[in-house]
Amino acid sequence: MSFSIRELHNDEDYNPSILSMETPFTQARFYGAWQKSLGRKVRRFVITEDTSVISYFQVVKYPLAFGLYYLYAPYGPVVSKYSEAFFQYLRTEFQKIAKEENAVFVRLDFTPVILNESLSSFFTKAPSYTYHSAYFQPRNEWHLPLEKSEKDLLMGMHEKTRYSVRLAEKKGISVEIVTENFSEHFESFHTLLVGTAHRNGFRLHAKEYYKTIFDTLSSDASYVVVARYGKKILAMDLIVVFGSIATYVFGGSSNEERNRMPTYSAHWRGICHAKMLGCKYYNFGGISTEGDVYKGWDGLTTFKMKFGGNEVAHSEFFDVVEKPLLYTLYNLRKRFKKIFS
Repeated sequence: MSFSIRELHNDEDYNPSILSMETPFTQARFYGAWQKSLGRKVRRFVITEDTSVISYFQVVKYPLAFGLYYLYAPYGPVVSKYSEAFFQYLRTEFQKIAKEENAVFVRLDFTPVILNESLSSFFTKAPSYTYHSAYFQPRNEWHLPLEKSEKDLLMGMHEKTRYSVRLAEKKGISVEIVTENFSEHFESFHTLLVGTAHRNGFRLHAKEYYKTIFDTLSSDASYVVVARYGKKILAMDLIVVFGSIATYVFGGSSNEERNRMPTYSAHWRGICHAKMLGCKYYNFGGISTEGDVYKGWDGLTTFKMKFGGNEVAHSEFFDVVEKPLLYTLYNLRKRFKKIFS
């Protein structure tokens, strides 16, 4: 076997969805552009075996204290073929990349999930208490398969969710699918997002981050769902499409007119549009599971699950450790933070 790795430049083709149509959008080029807008370095690579492409990945560089860094491949590398020889090669190449970037470690997040006991022979299995970070992707998401008819999708919902979807229409909620001129809708979206964050007690990125996203959205890979009562916007959701999956990325809703169930109508119309586009799944995003690190997600998790669908579990985290002592200190800090939080 002959493996070869090559870094890709901005003008070169990078499309990991050709290896798996269920590749999460965090390995898409546009996600890397979003990270760059925050001042983070992003690098993309392709690995071939002989002449066949077997892996794509992009890594994002995050700062630690004292001028150090770590690298993270969000839901990556995307791998179509693997072996113990491949894992050995991958570890060696990531060690080189880590050294170049003065990184303490590289965190891997394989797609599809690799159930291979030998992984621990080549990579360090990350302790679960290090999983919680605003920068790491959730371990569990909620997917709604879209192969059924709209009628059957409605019937597959929890009865209260189905009732809320129908009630929204009866109570005068109208929904628009926006597929162009996204920036014109940004201020309304951000206002709702800020209100939702305040109501639910979670933190947001700087406004400019979301503005950059809206400025770079493309009509063939994204849409915004706008739910109104009269002229008043009550809920907005941003959905991105990559491979066979339409993913709910961000959303916000007003404190007003909540009895009209605008968030239910927004998601339902977002689901219908994803189905119309030919997507295989509608991804509601992260959910909490028993004993996990995502506290405070229970209400949101219940909301998502009642639309029907199934849980999707992602890979455990595996690390390529470049600076063992500093890696131990990083883990100790995470452990203490977990204990005393």
